[in-house]
Amino acid sequence: MTTREEIELLVERRYYEEALSKVHKLKDPLDQIEVLTDIAVAIYQHGGPQEWIPSIIEDAIYIAKKLKDPANKAVAYSTIASSLAIMEYEEDAMDFFNRALDVTDSIKSPIEKGVVLSELAYHLALAGYPENALELFNIAFDTIIGAEVGYNLKVDGIIRIGELLEKAGDALPSGKALDFYRMAFDIFDKLHVNQRAAIVEKKIELAQTVYDVGLPSIRRALLEGRNHYALALIEKKYAGVVRLIGELEVALWMKRVNNIEYLEVVDRAFEHCENPHFTEANVQKIARILTELGSLRRALEFARAIKDVRKKSDALRAIALELAKRKEFEEAREIVESIPDPRIKTEAMTEIVAIEESQ
Repeated sequence: MTTREEIELLVERRYYEEALSKVHKLKDPLDQIEVLTDIAVAIYQHGGPQEWIPSIIEDAIYIAKKLKDPANKAVAYSTIASSLAIMEYEEDAMDFFNRALDVTDSIKSPIEKGVVLSELAYHLALAGYPENALELFNIAFDTIIGAEVGYNLKVDGIIRIGELLEKAGDALPSGKALDFYRMAFDIFDKLHVNQRAAIVEKKIELAQTVYDVGLPSIRRALLEGRNHYALALIEKKYAGVVRLIGELEVALWMKRVNNIEYLEVVDRAFEHCENPHFTEANVQKIARILTELGSLRRALEFARAIKDVRKKSDALRAIALELAKRKEFEEAREIVESIPDPRIKTEAMTEIVAIEESQ
């Protein structure tokens, strides 16, 4: 029997014709629709035969229209909608999202309706509408909470929302993923689903750390400990100062998971960056990351180049405090003397004295 995984492997290898020939062997029509839309998107993104796309989508729509169950039909329409949005058929995508929402009105069970709405929200996130997706996730949550059913039934539905929120986060760049992860963590934490909460908490920390280059593929590689592969992806996708910041972010993540190789990554990041053109925001960010990495000499160079008086003062203060923690008090005091903001300078000196007295 043909499985989705087998077809997905063919799509990954770009054997589109062979993949299409096997779709009808899948028993579940929702699987058929997902595979068809995946093939269409893969062709669109990887320069396959573009003229195939309309007929592939038409096949998916035909299967969706034949579905009797409103829950399945709504999910099918939202799957088609997200693929259309990814392929930049914006109007058609919105049409199918609206069809999906209309169909949910026929779902009688509030729990099932809430879960289906969260499926729609997940597809909205994939389609590039994160704000709308979060709003719909909240509606899905309220639908289940307001249901007049037993608590256990509500819990199962809410956990499913948490899973889809996490899945949406996994598919988005760091900046957009964080809101979904935080909402998922809140659900798992409050329901004491401790293992899932811990996993999502780690994903939040990773997305915050590897932020500028936090593509899903890069974050996935880092979660799996494939650091060199993540660095290779950064090298392939980014250049100049963005690549430097990305490699430093990876080094910081490696430090946080106790991988001592992070020191080599820092050195190589600067070796790779030739003739960089730094903006003020770049300089501030690099100074902060280098301070967290403990690369204080380099951090000091960048901190001194910051033009904003408040941010320069904060950066110098952070470096001085790190030196004080290393018991390098004389150098820490020298840096404090160079802090331009008088209030921050006084606070920094007080903190260094406190550290010294506690030794």
